[in-house]
Amino acid sequence: MIEDVFPPVKLKNAQIQAHIEGFLKSIQHKRKETVGTYSRALQEFISFFAADRRFEFRVKDVERYRKHLAEYKKMKNASIATYMTSLRRLCQYLVEIGVLEKNPAKRVQGGRRPTEHNRTFLSLDEVETLFTSIDTSTEAGLRDTALIRAMIGCACSEVELAHLDIGDMQQVGKRWFLLVQGKGKSIKDERIPAALATITAIQAYIECRMNARPTNKTIPFDPSEPIFVSYSNRSFRQRMTVRGVREAINIHLKESGVQQNRLGKLTPFSLRHTSGILMVELGASVEELMQRMRIGWRPTAMLYFKQKGKLHSEHHSKALSLVAL
Repeated sequence: MIEDVFPPVKLKNAQIQAHIEGFLKSIQHKRKETVGTYSRALQEFISFFAADRRFEFRVKDVERYRKHLAEYKKMKNASIATYMTSLRRLCQYLVEIGVLEKNPAKRVQGGRRPTEHNRTFLSLDEVETLFTSIDTSTEAGLRDTALIRAMIGCACSEVELAHLDIGDMQQVGKRWFLLVQGKGKSIKDERIPAALATITAIQAYIECRMNARPTNKTIPFDPSEPIFVSYSNRSFRQRMTVRGVREAINIHLKESGVQQNRLGKLTPFSLRHTSGILMVELGASVEELMQRMRIGWRPTAMLYFKQKGKLHSEHHSKALSLVAL
C-alpha cells in the first residue's frame, strides 16, 4: 500500500449526503445516463460510509471501500471500476470546494483492466447468415437490417442508434457520414464514415416508412425525426429506446441460429466488436480505430489488434462493402 500522507477529514452522514447532492448538481451538464450512473454508484458509497463509521478520506479508507465492493458485494472488475470512478470524481469535487486537500481515490486503482473482450464476435459467414435470416419484405425487417448494418458498418452502439435522427445522415461529395452522440457527450459532435451498404439500407427503410403514411407520401420526413422507430403497441412509431434496439437485434441473433451455445457471450454489442476487428483487418491504424469507434483509451483499441486475422476477411468478397475506411 502507498504510504498514507492524506490528512483525515471526518464528515457526518448528513454532510456527505449534502456534498453528493452538490456534486450531482455540478455535473448536470453531462448526459442524463452519466449522471444516473454516478448517482447509483454513490448510493452504495453512502451506505458503506454510514455503516463503516471510520471513513476519513485517507488512502486506506478508499482501499477498504474497494475491498468491500470486491469481497462483500462480489462485484466484477468492470463494476468496481465504475464505482471507484464515481468516488474519485466525488473526491475531486470535494477538493475543488475546499473540503479535502487532496484526492485519496486517485491513489487507489479501480477495477483491473480487461486483457480481452467479455463478448465474442461474429464470423463473416455468421454476419451473412444474420442478414439473410431477416424478412426484408416488412417495415420492421428493413429497420432491423439497417440497425445491424449500422452496428457492423459504423461500430455504432445501441445508445448512438437510438439517438440517430434522419438529419444525421450527411453526404460530403461521394462519401456518407453519420453524426453521432459519443459516450458521455450531450451533443452530437462525432462524424463517422458510413459504408454505402449501410446508407442504402437506412434509405430503403425510411422510404418504406414514407410509403406507409396514409397521406403526404412524397413529403420527406423532418430532419429531426428519428431514423429508427418502435413497432410495439405501447410506443408505436415513436423513437426506439436503447432497450428496444437491443431486443430487436437479440431476436435475430437467436432466430438466425448464430447465437447458439453463446448466450450471454454473443450479444448486440458483439456486432460492434466484429466491426472493430474487421476495420483492423482492412488496414485501419490505431488512431483511425479510436476515432471510428469513439475509444478514448489506447489499450482498449489494442484489444482489437490482438484479434486481427480471426475474421479471415481476405477470403470474403463482401468484407470491403461492410465498412467504410
